[in-house]
Amino acid sequence: MITNFYKVKHRQKGQVLLIVILTLVVALTIGLSIASRSISNIKISKQNEESQKAFQAAEAGVQQALRQLQSGENISGGDNNLSNQSSYSVEDFEIKETRNNGGILINNGEMVDQAVGHDIWLSDYPSYANPPVTRTLTIYWGENTQNRCSGSGSAIDPALELLLLFTPTGNVNNPDFRKYVVDPCARVQSPENARIGAGRIINGVTFRHSYVLNITGATRNGLIVKAIPIYNATLIAAAASPALPAQGKIIASTGVSGDTARKVEYFIAYPQIPNELFPYAIISQ
Repeated sequence: MITNFYKVKHRQKGQVLLIVILTLVVALTIGLSIASRSISNIKISKQNEESQKAFQAAEAGVQQALRQLQSGENISGGDNNLSNQSSYSVEDFEIKETRNNGGILINNGEMVDQAVGHDIWLSDYPSYANPPVTRTLTIYWGENTQNRCSGSGSAIDPALELLLLFTPTGNVNNPDFRKYVVDPCARVQSPENARIGAGRIINGVTFRHSYVLNITGATRNGLIVKAIPIYNATLIAAAASPALPAQGKIIASTGVSGDTARKVEYFIAYPQIPNELFPYAIISQ
């Protein structure tokens, strides 16, 4: 009997030890999990902080570039002291022109508002220099894959009103203008013929409609074409022969904080000619 008593007592001690070990393992696992989550949260918080600082530095580069543009300075390379902060800096910033390379998205790829439009420069800004005597300009619009000639709001294909500002005699002080209305759905009277199903891809955007504007003869020395969407806003692209001049400027600024880098791009469009300068330019809708 005494022998069995010691066996039972020894077995109970072994069970208690096992329970203690299991409890320690569970506690250690929970503690490590909490510690790991805390470290992850601290790391994420630090990354967010670094990202915000890098973004602020990139914005500081844009502001500095804008100031230099306004003062007429030439900009090249970056300036690590732009942000005036020891913990983050502008690694690089530059100003590049938006030029035609087989086709360009007008308004830097942003939608062109209905009845507002956007200018396509055929001559050099701001002097109107080097207007081509002849130029073939192809306008693309309507990024939808199917033709939609009925409906309202965003569910309808836009038409375009094109206003060409040109100088028949080459004298920029005495310009003339001509209006073209291009409607793939023939909703306006006597529209120009648009090509439907163009399928041209420009900078990753597939356009459905296109129109070729030949600037020659009576309309030679083209200065600007204002493209005004009718019925709906739309993306617009253009390609030309010879190639188009710069259509605006893009400020690209990269800010750095720690191991984090953020890049900001800011598009500067050239000043737009007011629609009111073109008599009877806007079609009532």
